[in-house]
Amino acid sequence: MPYLVDGHNLIGQMHNLSLSDPDDEDKLIEHLRIVADRAHKRITVVFDPNPHDRTPPIGGNSTQHGRVTVIFAHPGRKADDVIRRIVSDTRDKQGLIVITSDAAVADFTRRCGIKVQSSSEFDKWAQLQLAGKHNPNAKPLGGASEVINWAEVFKEPEPPPEFNKPPQAPPMKKKPTRSEQLKQQVKRIRPLK
Repeated sequence: MPYLVDGHNLIGQMHNLSLSDPDDEDKLIEHLRIVADRAHKRITVVFDPNPHDRTPPIGGNSTQHGRVTVIFAHPGRKADDVIRRIVSDTRDKQGLIVITSDAAVADFTRRCGIKVQSSSEFDKWAQLQLAGKHNPNAKPLGGASEVINWAEVFKEPEPPPEFNKPPQAPPMKKKPTRSEQLKQQVKRIRPLK
């Protein structure tokens, strides 16, 4: 399931990055690239435009960094606007998680039927990925020996021996002979008085 990340919002929630760092976007991109590789996830991160750079990006506003797509909003727009547009245009509503702690963006996203995760929750999940630990909410996966053990526990009991015999057809009724039919008819006739 891909993630759509409100970049500056996430930086503001992280303990090892600061919005005052002039390289905060580059550091977040590298961090997300490593997380995406470890978790085998696709991540799109959206940033506000650089307030000092009024030139539109050459060749579009998105770049690819491994499994991470980076989008900078055009000058005069905000990352929130880009996220709302992406959310509105998304066809697979169940296949996307938006990462933001911005109440307005989160509310809009939920009304569109898309799941929202707070930036701090996402940061905790990302730290687990970097530490090589799995999501604590994920279902545990068993190894081959565990599967064999459970198969033994839930094995169907053997049926009793009488059920192992092939089913036998019920005995067939023998059709009465003509003389037997006449005898039966005579018994049914009432004697005349």
